[in-house]
Amino acid sequence: MTIRIDPHDIGEVIRKLAVFAGLAEQATDALVQGGALVEYQDGEFLIRQGDPSDFALILIVGAADVLVETTYGTANLASLEAPALVGEIGVFTNAGRTASIQAKTPIRAVRLGRDELHEFGQRNPAFLSRMMLQLGRRLETVNKAIGFYSHALAALERNEFDVKLLDELTQPLPELADFSRSFLRFAQQILLRRAQRAEMANARAIQAGMLPGPHLLERCSGYVDVQAFMRPAKDVGGDLYDFFLVDEDHLALAVGDVCGKGIPAALFMAMTQLVMRYMLRHEPDVGSAATAGNALLAADNPETMFTTWFCGILDLRSGVLSWSSCGHHSPLILRSGGQVEKISTRSLPLGIEISAKYATNSLTLTPGDRIVFFTDGFTDAVDGDDKRFGDDGLEQTVAILRSLPSQDFIGKLVERVDNFAGTTPQFDDMTALIATVVARKAAQSAGP
Repeated sequence: MTIRIDPHDIGEVIRKLAVFAGLAEQATDALVQGGALVEYQDGEFLIRQGDPSDFALILIVGAADVLVETTYGTANLASLEAPALVGEIGVFTNAGRTASIQAKTPIRAVRLGRDELHEFGQRNPAFLSRMMLQLGRRLETVNKAIGFYSHALAALERNEFDVKLLDELTQPLPELADFSRSFLRFAQQILLRRAQRAEMANARAIQAGMLPGPHLLERCSGYVDVQAFMRPAKDVGGDLYDFFLVDEDHLALAVGDVCGKGIPAALFMAMTQLVMRYMLRHEPDVGSAATAGNALLAADNPETMFTTWFCGILDLRSGVLSWSSCGHHSPLILRSGGQVEKISTRSLPLGIEISAKYATNSLTLTPGDRIVFFTDGFTDAVDGDDKRFGDDGLEQTVAILRSLPSQDFIGKLVERVDNFAGTTPQFDDMTALIATVVARKAAQSAGP
């Protein structure tokens, strides 16, 4: 709304601004007389970004926010309080509005048109000189800030950033105060995320350290070839694989999948792996180990975490694989003659029912046979149309790749699933273990 003006009532406020300081009262009163007194309500826009710069405003009462529209949303660049001159740069440079100004309290201001300001500047060179000086100081501060931010970014990239660097901007010009605080929050968030990444890296290292290494197979390398792969969907995952010699003649092979993802699943995975390693070494058979391990995992499990788990113990002399399944997928058995077999695995996962019992079953593997353990990160992978790779897709792929060496087999299997998913993010952890029977132990040696 527009109101009648009494220039003598607001002249003193106008002259508090640096660009008008020292000018004759008659000159500033005449400027105000040539303008119009306007009022804005809380939330109303005084200036909108992108509009022509055909007027400036002298804020007499109230406060406003300077907002910049970006492709990512609106950013609050600064806050202004009366008295303040806004929009004058665009008026003298014929540039469009580079920001919006929105009232955050009721505002009273003097609106000055382009012609009035140009004429006032011609009659009062000191005004133009002071305005150029103010603009120069503003540009100097912006350049220093840009230089500082560039330095800070380089320090962040070198991992040498110290929040104390921001002390240099604790007393910026009002136009940059809010931006400096935003940069401080931004830097603090970067440092927080860096600390979190470091923690996750440590968690990944701990998890990787729990996985078995190839050295565990040195004593049986002439009888069985074992290769494994695990890729979490997040920084750490809830899948597990394991292999180790129970004794000189028996090799344990296991894979598991904990419900959920991230840190909670990784913790339960670690617990499951430790418990089952112990049970497999101290129980008479794999079914008894699963039963005893389940009772321990389910006894104190307030979060109702659970693990699907499949374990087989391969007798290196006879080729008999004693196995037990705890709610996990059937592995794929690739016979040397070309057949692909599956086995029935209906049972409860570990950790659900404390009294659950698990049976020991068996099958025989001959030299040239392979067994492929996997988690549902393979079968549940989806493409851009939300189509699953599925059990059929996995079985067909395995049949195509079956003649490859174990290391190449796993690499190509993962590659096929990744190509299927395309740009769709990995949703679940992916783990696979392949064991190939090379020879019966008794056929080569009676000892290790």
